[in-house]
Formats: sequence, C-alpha cells, structure tokens
Amino acid sequence: MGTSENTINPDDLSNIVMLGADKLRSVLTPAACLAALENVYRRLHAAPEDSGRSVGFQARDGKFHVKAGLYPGTHEYFAAKVNANYPDNQQRFGLPTIQGLIVLCDGADGRPLAILQSGELTGRRTAAATALAAKYGARPDAQTLALIGCGAQSRHQAEAVANVRPITRIAAVDSEPTNAEAFTAWSTEVLGIEAAPASSIGEAVSGSDIIVTCTTATGPLLTPDLVPTGCFVAAVGADNPDKQELDPALFANARILVDDLGQCAEGGDLAHAIRAGTVSASAVTATLAELAAGAQPGRVNEDEIVIFDSTGTGIQDVAAASAAYKAVRNGNSNGPPE
Repeated sequence: MGTSENTINPDDLSNIVMLGADKLRSVLTPAACLAALENVYRRLHAAPEDSGRSVGFQARDGKFHVKAGLYPGTHEYFAAKVNANYPDNQQRFGLPTIQGLIVLCDGADGRPLAILQSGELTGRRTAAATALAAKYGARPDAQTLALIGCGAQSRHQAEAVANVRPITRIAAVDSEPTNAEAFTAWSTEVLGIEAAPASSIGEAVSGSDIIVTCTTATGPLLTPDLVPTGCFVAAVGADNPDKQELDPALFANARILVDDLGQCAEGGDLAHAIRAGTVSASAVTATLAELAAGAQPGRVNEDEIVIFDSTGTGIQDVAAASAAYKAVRNGNSNGPPE
C-alpha cells in the first residue's frame, strides 16, 4: 500500500526542526520568553495535575538532570530535556558548565517535532522565570541590580530583569574578578546599562533594589544583614540539595515565592531553610502559577523583602521550546506569536 502525499513519515529526520543557540537567541527574546512562561503558568494554575517531572543522576564529576513535562491543560506539546551540569568544565576542558538537548514532541500523535540546544534555552527560560517573579515581586521603581555570579547565566538574568524593571545600574561580583569585569563590559556595550564590578558581595548588594544569585555555591553567600529593606532576591543557582546560596535565616522575615513548591522544598534554598527550622513549606506565599493567574500577590508593601527560589522545571522547558518551535515554523524571527 502506497504512502499518501499528505502523510508525514515519522522516520524522516528532515521533518524534525533543529534549533541551535543562534536561532534560539533570535526567537526567544526576553519579552517573548516571558510571555511564553506567563501563559504556561497561567494554564498550569488551572491544571495543576500537569506539573512537570524531574530526576537527577550523580556522575563522578557532575550531574545529569532530566526534566520533562506536557503543555498544561491542552497537552499540545511534550518536552524532555537532558542536561549535564559539570561545574569544573570551563577550567578543565574549556567547555560550558551546562550542556544538553531538548526534544519537543507533538502531544496529539507523539511525533518528534524539534531538537533544541539546551544551554541557550535553559539560560533564557531560567532568566524569564526570574523576570516573571520580579514582575510581581520587585518594586515597580526598582533601578539597581546586583548580580552575584557572572557566568553565562548572569547575562540572561540581567537582560530579562531589565525587560520588566527600569534598571539603570548593575553591580556585579564573582569569585573570579575577570568574570565580573567581562560581564560589566558586556552590560555597558550590549544593554547600555551602567555596570561596575564589586570587590565583595557586601559592596555589590549595598543599596540594591534587586539581587540575583546565580552561582554553583554549596554554602550561603547572602545573609540577612546584607539585604536592603524592600529588596527582591532571586536565588537561581541552588537547583539540587547540594547547592545553597541563601542563609536560611533570610527566609524568616521574607515573603517567599517559588517556581515549584515540591522541588524547592526538596532541593532549593528553601529546602535548607526548612531543614534548619527557619520556615516550613506552608510559609511560601505564592508559586509562579498563582502569580500568573492573579491568585496571589507577589508583593504587598514597599518595605518587605521578597525571595524567589528558582529550581527550574519541565514546564518552563516546554513553554520555551514550544514558543521557539512555533516562531520558526511560522517564519517569525522576532519571537513567538501571541
């Protein structure tokens, strides 16, 4: 029996879209990625049973993480990501810390639609999650940003945060001073935002409206005495139980936002606070899904400290991957359609 002209051969690899870092940079702009995440989280609030799933594997010198999820509510797409996280890669091999691939499938028939480079997409969707939390949790007039950790993720974070708040000054600090210098040069040239390296975390965060920690630290970097009144803090680096960036005491008098309550309570900075007895999981004010749906506020007064604990989820991957795929499929180089 012959094959119809309208029948798609699932074994034909030419039908699978390949999206590398350059193409992802062109379609997943900060605004486009933020819109994709906000939409998917709004849908997740209406269909909480569609939360993504994550599993980790410990290798000798790093970890492998598998994160997967269906597009909430519609199940239009499924995405699965395999990431390798090797903290010493740059120093030992000149390779990125995070490497991997994402497979996007049609949720209706299971057909593979696209293979996407994971590093660029992960960086952009992680930063979009911070921007989404900052949209609701940072003061509207926040102008000063402090970045602790100046690896590749810092640039995504700065760009995404500047998309939702009127950032005019950035202070950056890194355990390797040359990383902070490279970041600040990039910020001035590419973002057009005044930036300067700081000699210490205390110097970087002094007077800041927003603080983002994006490191591979395994112990607290940020303590309560360092955080200014009314500050929004996004803790991005601690995505497994071995990592930590925030002192547990910081949670005691803060408003707490999370991307995924279960993950954060088990492997984020929130987990360290829970184990220390500083707070319980019930102290969490809102998830990103609740913020996007308008079910909970992110901030209620100017003076409170708001913490966003970010661990990264499969829902974020399916949101960004499907948005990138649709943008390319529709021939839109400026970002995914509404």
